[in-house]
Amino acid sequence: MYALKSIVRRGKPLAAVFAIVASAVLPSAAVFADGLNPLTERSLLLSSSAPGFMDSDGAGNSESNPNAYNGGEYYSPPGSGPNGKKSGETFTFRVSTNSSPTGTNEPIKTFSLQYCTEAAGKCKAPGDNTGDARDSLPSVRETNLVAHAKPVPTSDFDVVTDGTTPWTQGTGPGTYQILKNGAPSTETWTMSTKNAEDTLHSGNLTGKKNYIILTSATGEQPVFNDKIEIKFTPNTLNYITNPGSGSFFVKINTYKTDPGVSEANLQPTTDTNVIDGGVTVANVMTDSIHITTKVLETMAFSVGTRNPDTQSVQHGSCQSMDVVNGNRLDLGNPDAESSLETAKAWDVNSYWRLSSNSSGGATVYYSGDTLRNTVGDYIQDMPAKAHSQPGTEQFGLALIDAGQDAIDTDPVTSLTFPTNWITPNIDPLLVEAPYADGGYDTNGDLLPISNGVGTGNGTTADNAEFAFKKTSQTVPEVVAQENTTVISCATAKMRYVGNIAADTPAGVYTTKINYLAAPQY
Repeated sequence: MYALKSIVRRGKPLAAVFAIVASAVLPSAAVFADGLNPLTERSLLLSSSAPGFMDSDGAGNSESNPNAYNGGEYYSPPGSGPNGKKSGETFTFRVSTNSSPTGTNEPIKTFSLQYCTEAAGKCKAPGDNTGDARDSLPSVRETNLVAHAKPVPTSDFDVVTDGTTPWTQGTGPGTYQILKNGAPSTETWTMSTKNAEDTLHSGNLTGKKNYIILTSATGEQPVFNDKIEIKFTPNTLNYITNPGSGSFFVKINTYKTDPGVSEANLQPTTDTNVIDGGVTVANVMTDSIHITTKVLETMAFSVGTRNPDTQSVQHGSCQSMDVVNGNRLDLGNPDAESSLETAKAWDVNSYWRLSSNSSGGATVYYSGDTLRNTVGDYIQDMPAKAHSQPGTEQFGLALIDAGQDAIDTDPVTSLTFPTNWITPNIDPLLVEAPYADGGYDTNGDLLPISNGVGTGNGTTADNAEFAFKKTSQTVPEVVAQENTTVISCATAKMRYVGNIAADTPAGVYTTKINYLAAPQY
């Protein structure tokens, strides 16, 4: 009984409420909202969610930093995460209307994107830079915009188009693209922008270009649920500046024809040319998370007379070279106490391996004297690259790519190594020309050193070539280098050759060759 009486007492107020609600939801005869189909599965992906006044990387380098490399774009290029000033956007949605010949046969000839601070009603462009809001003289605002004379580091949203090289249809920087079900549209589309704010909005208008129109004379004819993507890829001249802060909304509509530039046609509920639309996507500006850490310089350099990668035992990735017999090499005939001969050349090998995280690469040098005895006699060095000539005094060296070396002589292909084993090679170091032709010919066979013939180009008829400068003892000589990237596990096999003449003084000849690595941080 109490409940019924309460309802009776409140009958009149409830009736008034019902009347108000009804008047709010019932459309007038001039509204065409009931003829609109919504675009479904809508999303907006920003290349950066940073506010429009942010365009710097974690170290503070940006295009506005005169000390930054390449104006700062190297650190925070257009379309990158830190750059909210020059961002790109990708709209994705599915259509409701079948525009194909089996459906309405009315192609979509225009896509419109209107950026506002609210999801519905009167539109004001997003952005909170009051110092750049539209004043009574639009020319003054435009002057402020062009000159970037802003009192505070904030920014209104804007679609920036360079007058000389405007946005074009394509896939590279400074382009827009329309895709249907992942395939680029084969139709020709043109892009225009304008300011489309409602002058009756109670807030201060920005005067910025917040309306994008993409138009085609022929258009696309998607069927129900086809996926449409609209991508804007910025460059230094054409880009979209994010709002200063907060959320914003983009109203999306598709049209049978070009809606023109009349702001009256921006209202989809009163425009009979709309196919699908009356919907929005939303996004929010967020500041970046700044993370700082350090990567300390590292380097590993080893020399040895045996490569662990050629041994039939398991080993770790990029293991140091093996030191055998104190890194002593005996050059010459092993049956004659390692002595040199006038009629035959002899060679021996050593190895080195380099790792460094220096972003500027590294350079490897050798330093040492030629072969000498204790009374001052010495074997001539090879200042210029040359073939081995038995019967002529020579001492030289050449660098062999250890990866190439493994193909011919090392049993590495038949061994079982851990999964983290690295195939040894000289990459990314580049071998200096005087030392680059002592390895293998085009058939993968080791170049001979016996008769001193050939052109030095690594053909099957060629012989190995060597070089060595005894001046390297005081001025180290470059043997290999790389100046642009880190060195993960560069591995080299060094080949040494020795020849004597008939009048070379007798004695015990020795030398020490040191290899030096200099990373560039």
